[in-house]
Amino acid sequence: MKNNRLIIVSYRLPFSFDSANGSTTVKASSGGLVTAMKSLDFRESAEKPVWVGCADFSRRTWEKYKHLLNDDFEYIPVFLDRKIQQDFYNGFSNSVLWPLFHYFTTYVDYQEKDFVAYQKANEAVSETVSQLLKPKDIVWVHDYHFMGLPKLIREKQPDATIGFFLHIPFPSYEIIRILPQKCKDYLLTGLLGADLIGFHTNDYNIHFLQSVQINLGVQHKIWKINYHDRLIQSDSFPVGINYSLYHDAYDHPDVVEERAALKSAYNGNKIIFSVDRLDYTKGVMQRLDALEAFFRKYPEWTEKLTFILVVVPSRDEIQKYGERKQMIEQAVGRINGKYGTLIWRPIVYRYGSVSFPQLVALYTACDVALITPIRDGMNLVAKEFVASRKDHQGVLILSEMTGAANEMSTALHINPFDENEVADKMRLALEMEPEEQARRIAIMQRRLREYDVKKWATSFVESLLTMRNTQQIEPTPLLKSETNFSLQERYAQARSRLLLLDYDGTLVNYKSKPEQAAPPIEVINVLGRLASRRENYVVIISGRDQQTLDEWLGFLPIDMVAEHGSYIKQQGLWRRDILDDGSWKTIVSPLLIDFVTRCPGSFVEEKSHSLAWHYRSAESETGFVRSRELINTLENLLPYQLRVIDGNCVVEIKSTETDKGKVAKQLSLARPYDFVLAIGDDRTDEDMFSALKLENQYTIKVGPGTTNAAYRIESVGEVLALLKDFSSETVTL
Repeated sequence: MKNNRLIIVSYRLPFSFDSANGSTTVKASSGGLVTAMKSLDFRESAEKPVWVGCADFSRRTWEKYKHLLNDDFEYIPVFLDRKIQQDFYNGFSNSVLWPLFHYFTTYVDYQEKDFVAYQKANEAVSETVSQLLKPKDIVWVHDYHFMGLPKLIREKQPDATIGFFLHIPFPSYEIIRILPQKCKDYLLTGLLGADLIGFHTNDYNIHFLQSVQINLGVQHKIWKINYHDRLIQSDSFPVGINYSLYHDAYDHPDVVEERAALKSAYNGNKIIFSVDRLDYTKGVMQRLDALEAFFRKYPEWTEKLTFILVVVPSRDEIQKYGERKQMIEQAVGRINGKYGTLIWRPIVYRYGSVSFPQLVALYTACDVALITPIRDGMNLVAKEFVASRKDHQGVLILSEMTGAANEMSTALHINPFDENEVADKMRLALEMEPEEQARRIAIMQRRLREYDVKKWATSFVESLLTMRNTQQIEPTPLLKSETNFSLQERYAQARSRLLLLDYDGTLVNYKSKPEQAAPPIEVINVLGRLASRRENYVVIISGRDQQTLDEWLGFLPIDMVAEHGSYIKQQGLWRRDILDDGSWKTIVSPLLIDFVTRCPGSFVEEKSHSLAWHYRSAESETGFVRSRELINTLENLLPYQLRVIDGNCVVEIKSTETDKGKVAKQLSLARPYDFVLAIGDDRTDEDMFSALKLENQYTIKVGPGTTNAAYRIESVGEVLALLKDFSSETVTL
C-alpha cells in the first residue's frame, strides 16, 4: 500500500449512530469486510484510507456527531433520496439480484422503477468517488449493490485503479439471462470497468466469464479479458476470517463462563448448533426437516440431543423475510410438540442477535455445527466455528452449496435438500471418535490460519496493483503517414519478401453470401504485379475451401492455404496438411442445422475439414444471440481435438491442427526472408499475428477490434492501396 490511498466503497459504512437516554454514541460494526479493511497496512500511505457508503442517518445527525468518529479511516457518507434508497436497496438489490444470484428465481420481483433507482444510486456514488480520486488512489468496490459502479468511475476517471469484489455467488448464464437485456448489459459492462474482478470461487469466476462471452461477445483467455483496449483480470479470492480472534477467544474468561453455563444447562446432552441470518438462502427450513428425519430414523437419540437454533434478524421490511420467520417458528413449535417431553425440548430457538462471547461459547460448547445453506457465496460461520475449536473437538456438517465447501475439505459435506443424508451425517458426527474429530479440525484450521482475512485483503490489493501496472494496452497504431512510409521503405530494401494475405475482409469486402465475393479485377491485377517480382513470395492464407480459391485465383503465380491450413498449394500442387477423417461432422452438422432453423437467414457451409455457420444475412441481434448460444454449446460438447472459431458473423468448427499461425510460422522459417508481412481481419488471423513477432515481421489488422497485430488498417480499400504502393514501379531496391 506504499504511497497508495485506498478508497473503499460498500453499501454500509462500518459504524452506526445509537441514540439512547438522550445521548448519541458511535457503534463500530463487526464483520469480515470491516476486519479485512482494518487489517491492511496503511503506515506508508501519506493519507488516511477513505470509506464511502450509503448513509442510514440524516445529514443533520452526520454534521452533529461525525466528530465522534476518530479512527484510521476517513468516512464519506452518500445521502440518497429516501425513495431511491428504498427502490435501490430493497427493490433491485435485494428483490432481484439477491434472489437471482442465489438461484431463487421464483422470488425475483423485477420492477422497472427499481432498476432505475439502482442506476441512480450507482451514479450518485460514482460522483462522490470521482470527486475524491487523486493519482495513485486505489478504488475497491464491494458487492452486488454497486455492479455498475466501476464503469461509471472509469468514464469519469479513465486512469483510475479500480477493483471489484463480489461477496455473493455469481450464477450461471442460464440464471443471468432471466434479467432484461438492458440489465445484463448494465451489470456486465459495469464490472468490466474494473481492472480486477474478484470472486470467492473459480466456479463463480467461470460463470462470470461465460456470461461476458455469451452476452457481450467478449473473449477471455486464462482469466484475462481484452476489452476496449484494456486488459481486465478476473480471479478467485476466497475471503478468510480473523483466525486468531476466534481461536484465542476460546480461553477468554467470559467465553469460558458462558460455555460452562451451556454445558451445565443441557445436563450432558449432545448439542447441535446452528446460527444464521433470517434469509431464505440459509436453508433453515430444510435443516428443521432434516432434524425431524433424524428423530424419525434414530429414535434412540430422543432426550439425548438438543438442537440450538439462533436466527439473526435481517431485512424485516421485505415480505419474504417476514414470511420466512413465521414458517421457522411454526416448524420449531411443531417439532417440539411432536418429539418433546415435559422435561425436554429437542429445539431451543432464539430469534435475535448474540454477543461475541455467547457466539464463541456456542461454537465451543456444541458437539456438531450444522451449517447447511441452500446457496451461499462463502459462509464465514463455518470458518469461525472451526477456528474457535482450540480443543480440536467438534464436527462441522457443511452444505456443498457454499463457497466454503471448497476449502473445508474435511467437513462432512451434505446436500441440504436431502434430509435423509443430513440425518445420517448428523448421526455420524455425533458418534465420531475424538481422534477423528481432532484430525479433521486440524486440517481445516491449518488452511484458515494460513489464508486469513488479512491475507485475503492483501492478496487482492497486490493483484490489483500488479494488474494495473501491466494492464494498459496501447491502442494498435493506424498504418498511416510516417508509419506507412517506414513500412514501404523496409519493403523496398528487402531482398526477399513473404506476403501472407487473408482473403475475405482483407482483399475483398464481405458479402451476404460467400459465393458472391469473387475477386474484382483490381485485386487480381495487384496480386499479379506483386507475384511477378522475383523478390516476392505471395501466399493467400484463407478459410476458403481449395476449390473456390483455385477457381478464383488459381491462374495467378501465387501459393495458397485453404481452410485455415488444412490444405496448402505450392508449385501448382495441393496437399493436405492435417490428419482428419471428418467423422466428427456427423455429430456437429445436425446441431448447426438446428441453429439454422432457429435463426432465419443463417446457413451452414461445409468444407473438407471444417463446418461454418454463417449468420451475416440474419437479423443482427438474433444472429448475435444465437451465435453466443452456439459457441457455448459447442465448447461444452466438442472433443478436445476440435476448435470453435468465433469469426466475423461466422462460427466455424475445425480441427485444432488447422491453424493459420502454424502455417505462417512454417512458411516464414522456410527461407531467410528479410521482410514478412501478414494482413488479416478476423479472429482466425490472430493466430497468424501471434506467430509472427520477429523484428522483420509485420502484422496488420483490418478494421476495429482488439488484436495481436502491430498495426491497424481501417478498410479493404486501404489494404489494396498499400499493396498497390508495394507493387508500384517506383518502389525499387
